[in-house]
Amino acid sequence: MINDLKPTEKYPAFTDNRLSLIADALRDVRNKTLELYDPLGGDDAWSHGCRVYSRSRHALIQLSLRHPWLSIVEEDARLRFTFAIEGIPIRFYRGSPDDPPANYLVTTYGELAQRQLFQHRETDKILRIAVETDREGCASTAKLVELDKAGEATGVYLIPFGIRAANVAPLEAKAIHVEPVKLEAASDKESDVQKQKTKKAK
Repeated sequence: MINDLKPTEKYPAFTDNRLSLIADALRDVRNKTLELYDPLGGDDAWSHGCRVYSRSRHALIQLSLRHPWLSIVEEDARLRFTFAIEGIPIRFYRGSPDDPPANYLVTTYGELAQRQLFQHRETDKILRIAVETDREGCASTAKLVELDKAGEATGVYLIPFGIRAANVAPLEAKAIHVEPVKLEAASDKESDVQKQKTKKAK
């Protein structure tokens, strides 16, 4: 699917820095959880998927505690998870942008309630982050997907990994005020020394 969505034109709060921070969290959780996958110990695709989902939720909740623009949306179903960027709700899933799971095509109770709180010209759209994986199961891409009410994709944006906001000011020590040093001319010093010698001689 073509990378044809420009998020900030419709959703100014959806900056690359913010989207990348979320995508990095989802990628890191999936890749780290893959290291724990143990088929010989009884793990299967379902149990692995549940662990990734649960840990991804936890990672985004922790992220929301550090960033005021990210919030967690209250849902009626216990396992359903929705978050929001400056009030605009999103959900995530593993899979292709052009083939989202059926249960991700519907608008949730939390999303509907969120839309009533935050009026936006594009809030009739359904927003999802699709995390695609390679053959080994590692996250390969994360894409923001915009869907209409019929569940058809109206735009896709490839979220860049690894962007860090450059808004951290370097630590600088406070300036120390130093009084200017009074310098005397060498001839004046010599004159003072000569006067002292004359006094001693008398």
